[in-house]
Amino acid sequence: MAFVISEKVRQEDIETYSLVALDIDGTMIGEDRVVQPDLVKAISDVQRLGVVVSIATGRTLVPALRVAEQSGALGPVICFQGAMTFDQISESVIRHIRLDEHIARRSIECLTSATPEVMMFLGDEVWVEQRTSWTDGYGERMGIEIRDIDSLLSMADRMPTAIVGVGDPDVVGPLVTKLKSELNESALVTHSLPMFCEIQSVGAGKDLALAHLAESLGVDQTSVIAVGDGKGDQSMIEWAGLGVAIKGGHDDVIRSADQLIGSPENGGLVQFLRELTAGDRFGPPNGDTN
Repeated sequence: MAFVISEKVRQEDIETYSLVALDIDGTMIGEDRVVQPDLVKAISDVQRLGVVVSIATGRTLVPALRVAEQSGALGPVICFQGAMTFDQISESVIRHIRLDEHIARRSIECLTSATPEVMMFLGDEVWVEQRTSWTDGYGERMGIEIRDIDSLLSMADRMPTAIVGVGDPDVVGPLVTKLKSELNESALVTHSLPMFCEIQSVGAGKDLALAHLAESLGVDQTSVIAVGDGKGDQSMIEWAGLGVAIKGGHDDVIRSADQLIGSPENGGLVQFLRELTAGDRFGPPNGDTN
């Protein structure tokens, strides 16, 4: 779907965007997990106009930073589905929302009784009660170390960033619905992939992280673009001034989006960024040219 500006719209009525948040998997990269040179160039061109380009992903910090480096996206990195924001310039965490001990215990008990794999994320550490070929494979794909412990419950007081259950999608889907009801808004239960049930603090979420980042940068909500394809991207796509979904993405995300673009394999994000750049739709926050 091409981005077209009506000739009837006056130039002063056209929104200028100053903050772009990009999901990684299925948005920036496809199944080959490679950041293409055309995307690196497109991001560089956007940033040269004074725009902040940030990654917003469900990945943990280290693999998220790796993609940020590969793509040249220099803005703060939103990771863990919005539970953490990391400033690449100062190399420091500027926002970290964690589960309290009570909710962490309830989450561990619920997930271990329903899913064969449960992972606890403590910052960039990943802990499991039993290493399996799946968890080892996950660690290898993400480039992070998987650690094991006899009981995850014994670590609940360390206020984890997230607790994730992994299982059959036919089991996980109903489990997400059940836990949303049982936890009664005391925790954020998300479902970014069909096999994942993710539990985080209610203060997490890509929408809240993006809103916090926009405010800190002095960027109005209407000047924010969010691009993604998965269920975990829906909240930020709904929040942003321009929400963009990927063709073939989750149905709920597509319904929530203002615009639909092609997959990474078809250069959808590259074309989208190029069209807005050519259309003079990007600029620094508050028109600041310094």
